[in-house]
Amino acid sequence: MMKNALSRFTGISETEIRKRLEKLTIKELKYFKIMLAKSGVLYITSKPGIAKSAIIKSIADKLGFAFYDIRLSMVDETDVGLFPKVGTVTVNGVEWDILKHVPPEWGFLANEKPSIIFFEELNRSQLSVRNAALQILLERSIGFKFHFNDNVLMVASGNLGEEDGTDVEEFDSALNNRLIHVKHLLTIEEWVDGFAREHVHPTIVSFVTTNGEHFYKKSDNEKDNYAYATPRSWTFLSDYINTNFPPVQDTDKNGNLIFVNSKNQIVDEKNPDAMPKMKYAPIKQWLGEIKDIGVSYVGPSITRFIRYCEESMRISIKDVIDRYPDIKNDLKSFNRDKHSELLNSLKEIDIMSLKDVQLENIKEFLTSMSDDEVVGYLLYLLDDQYSLNDDTNNKKNMKVKDFIKDKRFKKFFKTILDHCSKED
Repeated sequence: MMKNALSRFTGISETEIRKRLEKLTIKELKYFKIMLAKSGVLYITSKPGIAKSAIIKSIADKLGFAFYDIRLSMVDETDVGLFPKVGTVTVNGVEWDILKHVPPEWGFLANEKPSIIFFEELNRSQLSVRNAALQILLERSIGFKFHFNDNVLMVASGNLGEEDGTDVEEFDSALNNRLIHVKHLLTIEEWVDGFAREHVHPTIVSFVTTNGEHFYKKSDNEKDNYAYATPRSWTFLSDYINTNFPPVQDTDKNGNLIFVNSKNQIVDEKNPDAMPKMKYAPIKQWLGEIKDIGVSYVGPSITRFIRYCEESMRISIKDVIDRYPDIKNDLKSFNRDKHSELLNSLKEIDIMSLKDVQLENIKEFLTSMSDDEVVGYLLYLLDDQYSLNDDTNNKKNMKVKDFIKDKRFKKFFKTILDHCSKED
């Protein structure tokens, strides 16, 4: 039913709509369906830096909608349709001066195609701005003549106030009853899967994944209102690294500069599809600067991040694969976070590219892990690298099966079989 309505709403075929809807996460689909109903206003609240605007933009991008982000705490009423203009009207032969509203440019642009308008920080804006925004949100109009089309969706956001240390205005009960209140939460997994894996430096992703307490961490000193760790500030730090330290470069036998992507394939730097898949600069290239500037981005969490980076430089997953017997004792000195980080890195490795001796090193490494982590990796191999009913990948399937059926993993067979039966 929703696909039919969306097809009429957007002018996009049902087949294409289905493909786009399948891209949405469960939470994104939930928010989208509330906006689509246009009955009440979706109002999401959270602590600062928890990706409120990012998730709404993600919905717009995945569905092919235009996205307009209006940050109400940083504009005045003229930016939301209360710009005055003197006009005239004739009544009974008498010409009168009247005051008209001048709609902003973004209002007209939003009406040109399916769009989402996001009004940020509704409860931190000036009263005049908030009232102007509320007319748009509740009445879908600006003044008496300008009306938004049905294919324009709207959503507002706010901060939590005392709970997150922000100054906010309380809404009265009549307004609250017109808002669809949703407290926006973001797990590490949602951040990684929905955004960070594609946009954030992998070292930061690995660190946050294995050091969850630093995903969102304010200073222990309540009076310290400076930088602190949030999904947003980790992204800012990643952008600093990626901008100032370009992807890894190599040179060919003639000394010409070449670019190598994450699969060790040569790519053309002018190819916009290839460049985002480039290798990231290694830790040793940027750690020196991050030791100096990092606290300005994520506050006290930078200390643990730097220690993590220094540990990572000592031993990488490549060392595990290529020379596990040599580093086996060194690994014992690392905490579980480091082991988990190596295991996460291992999931990025295609076992088809490995030799028998390297596979043996991985198996030995896995025996040093907890049972839960071993089972998790073996199930990952089945889910990600095993191609069911695909004869073209028979060689890879056999390699995956041989790996999993190793006698060292025998005690996990029942758990794996139970998982497979549930999947069937």
